[in-house]
Amino acid sequence: MNQTEKKELKKGISLNHIIITALAIVASTILAMYAVITAPVSPFPGVSGLYLAAAIYVPLSLWLGMWGCLTGYFSCLLLGLITTPFGAWNLVWAFADFLEGFIPLLAFRLLKSNVDIGNELKNRIITKIILIILIVDVVIASIATALAFNIIWIVSLCISISLIFLLYVINKSKSWLIYVIFGVFSASAGSALIGVIVPIFGGFAPIESFWTGFIGWFAGDIIVLSTISTPIMVLLTRYIKKTSIFVDKWWI
Repeated sequence: MNQTEKKELKKGISLNHIIITALAIVASTILAMYAVITAPVSPFPGVSGLYLAAAIYVPLSLWLGMWGCLTGYFSCLLLGLITTPFGAWNLVWAFADFLEGFIPLLAFRLLKSNVDIGNELKNRIITKIILIILIVDVVIASIATALAFNIIWIVSLCISISLIFLLYVINKSKSWLIYVIFGVFSASAGSALIGVIVPIFGGFAPIESFWTGFIGWFAGDIIVLSTISTPIMVLLTRYIKKTSIFVDKWWI
């Protein structure tokens, strides 16, 4: 087999994509269920103030393209069927987690930027220190949500926002800017908007509580994407790109 054939084989859709997607759906659903049970945002069913499953959606979508987006959709669909009274509305509600991965994927593809943000580090030592602090921060946020320490949760949010911007400041590049804007904030906002509007339109939550649900979802995802997804992206993307499962375009 020559080099061209090997390259074509590497870019093809394989059984591995389907298997990894299926396993990711199961793992994401378990994390999602844990999140909505331990950190619910009342009065919205299925909404969590620390939605851990989001940590999988963004990296997986940037690594596997639309396979990662499908992971988000079907994981959210299963979550809804198990934990919410939404019924057929779940088919629409699940697009909340689909968008979590699709928004950054679309941005990186349209702007033709490298998803390996760890390859463009300007100061690796300081970056690694910040990544460690981010991991500690999500542990603190998890404890705070479990014990309903709202003030600590807010402090954790502020820390994660400050550090994600600091990471961009010390690693200024196109990829980092796109990741911060679309992989953290836009992904969180788009997902939260769909995730809260659908229950309201379906009559499962009062419209007066819109901001409670939106801020809870949006802020919780910012914490998760900043503190978990960012270290994952920095540390693992270079290795994923060397495997046959990495998707350069949308499906292959």
